[in-house]
Amino acid sequence: MTEPLIKVKQLAYVRVRAPDKAVAEKFLTEFGLAVAERTDEAVYFRGTNPEPTCYVLSQGNGDVSAIAFEADNAEDLEKIAALDGASAIEPLDGPCGGQVVRLKDPMGMQVEICHGRSSLEALEAAPAHAFNMNGKRERVGLLPAIDRGPSHIRRIGHLVLESAQPETVYHWYHEHFGLTISDAVRLPDGSPQMVFSRLDRGDEYVDHHVVGFQFALDEAIRVQHIAFEVGNLDDLMSGHEYLKRRKRKNVWGIGRHLLGGQIFDYWKSPFGVIHEHWTDTDLVNEQHQAQDCGLGDMNDYWGPGPSPAFLIAKWNFKVIKNIFRLMTPTSNLTFCVYLN
Repeated sequence: MTEPLIKVKQLAYVRVRAPDKAVAEKFLTEFGLAVAERTDEAVYFRGTNPEPTCYVLSQGNGDVSAIAFEADNAEDLEKIAALDGASAIEPLDGPCGGQVVRLKDPMGMQVEICHGRSSLEALEAAPAHAFNMNGKRERVGLLPAIDRGPSHIRRIGHLVLESAQPETVYHWYHEHFGLTISDAVRLPDGSPQMVFSRLDRGDEYVDHHVVGFQFALDEAIRVQHIAFEVGNLDDLMSGHEYLKRRKRKNVWGIGRHLLGGQIFDYWKSPFGVIHEHWTDTDLVNEQHQAQDCGLGDMNDYWGPGPSPAFLIAKWNFKVIKNIFRLMTPTSNLTFCVYLN
């Protein structure tokens, strides 16, 4: 592969549109995001970590309108701004300031590369405690109280981009931003069902994936889900019960993924975008050897299978065609659309 133009340092934020901002904001606060600033045009959300805002909500048709990565330095912004079709370096909206360059990926998704945002003060994180497990007796006395409210989202972690050509889209992100393959899942014909990509930070350990490039059964283009790290297993479980009591739509979980290793829990928002809670991910660095897995090998460690609402965003003839194409003796619909 060619040497990337730049190597981004983290997933920064997403821009999401909803037909009713008040309804969307209520869901997001119940999900565990905190409002950092509210304007006439947008609501800016954050996690508990002392990091800039990670989610921008505005009025619209219920989709993810942009994804953003943070650059290492101002010189990287200049490199991106020099590309054909990229914007000039501009001031970034929101409470954390900074600068941004905007461009389109091969799917037409707006990608924003930012730098110079200011950090926020940390918020109270999820309560933590030791465990009496694996033969170790480290927690004495009574279990500390566990919050019975929303999960405590720490940060944005990853997202999944769906398209008809996930490998082509992955190569564009590698060449421009330095994302590199952690693992891939192959369809029976050898084409990719999912390319899990991570940040390339050399010997520094990073999350197993920051973007998953997924084959869409309906061959449409979208952000299939956005994933956020929560404090710990108790925090994830209490958030699950809190959302369930509020009649929110759980579409997959709770379980533990094979690739990535996360304990996961997926919820569909009132405006149709899937949001994930996760904790305890695999961490890898440049020493990690990428693996190709077949669909028949893709079985989570534990937990239920995904619901139809998770697997298929929109039914059309292409969905039916692809389901029949992918149904083989060694695969089934759950494996065909395995998403991490």
